[in-house]
Amino acid sequence: MFADINLKELAEITAPERSFLSLYLSGPDSVYELDRSFRRLRKVLSKNNGEKDERVQFDENVKMVYQYLEQHPFTSGSLCIFTGWILDYFKAYPLNIRVHDLIWIDSSPFIRPLAELQDEYENVAVVVADAVKAKIFLVSSAKATSEEAVKGNVKNHVRKGGWSQQRYERRRDKQLLLYAREIVGSLTDLSKKERFRRLLLVGSREVIKAVYDNLPPILLKIAVTKRVDLSKGEHTIHHDIMELFVEEERKSERELWEKIRGEYLRGGLGVVGLDDVFDAAMEGRIDEMIVARDYRPEGRYCRDCETIVKKAAERCPVCHSDSMFTIDVVNEIVEMLKLTGATVDFADPIPTLKEAGEIAALLRY
Repeated sequence: MFADINLKELAEITAPERSFLSLYLSGPDSVYELDRSFRRLRKVLSKNNGEKDERVQFDENVKMVYQYLEQHPFTSGSLCIFTGWILDYFKAYPLNIRVHDLIWIDSSPFIRPLAELQDEYENVAVVVADAVKAKIFLVSSAKATSEEAVKGNVKNHVRKGGWSQQRYERRRDKQLLLYAREIVGSLTDLSKKERFRRLLLVGSREVIKAVYDNLPPILLKIAVTKRVDLSKGEHTIHHDIMELFVEEERKSERELWEKIRGEYLRGGLGVVGLDDVFDAAMEGRIDEMIVARDYRPEGRYCRDCETIVKKAAERCPVCHSDSMFTIDVVNEIVEMLKLTGATVDFADPIPTLKEAGEIAALLRY
């Protein structure tokens, strides 16, 4: 699953030439279009005009792709391939989430699409519970990967008065507490085995509140609750869970941007705009970055001195070479952040973020 793909390892792979081929295939039918796409790309690459012959490396990369597809038939899902013949590097990742078809030629693996997927489909723990039964899921890459059931034995309320009712209610409260603590114990065990960024608690209000009230601080910080009628059926429950997840994801994006904006407005640890974010990334100062999902600024990479230019330019401003090729600047920043352990949030449109340059970051110092 793409949640387990090590983007730091991919970010460490680089070459001075445009010698890496990154390939994203939306499905098995995309293979039939590869020949035509590869032929078109080959015509654009340089050939003996004072630069390295890029076609030689491209041809070898294409051979490695076809060798893999021949040995590993592509029959379902999506697929991502990174190949760099000059470094004897090859990685292929089957994906269970659909991606857009893309062929990218660069000096390193093009990891931005994977970074976006890991951000959008982060690991989430889900508890679906009522007074009778609780189910605990770990949802990874938008699919439930594990499930644990906890049985409840919480009796209904009674309306009779007197001491018998009070004893009954005390017994019931104790049952509810023990039930909630058993669920929390299972969640705590899960958190020691798996990393998840968010905890969703859905189901009957009383049980969910009891679970929430007994969570340890580390889980309490990431927990969100919602009352859901479990009699509606699994399809409706799943819809409500996904709706809550998306709602919380958008909320966390807005909160991160407001945190960065607040720091920036008071001259603190916030930077906005491509130039300042890029420079901070180069210095390893970024802790968290937010960028609009559709923001794709083009830059240039100099083959001679390996300088990254944050805009379209015909010559390198450092060595004045005209041996340059186009890059995705956000992808270059993402690579730097993965190497320093920083986090990246790809956000849906936020008007004030767009006005500020569509990219911003919270600094470590």
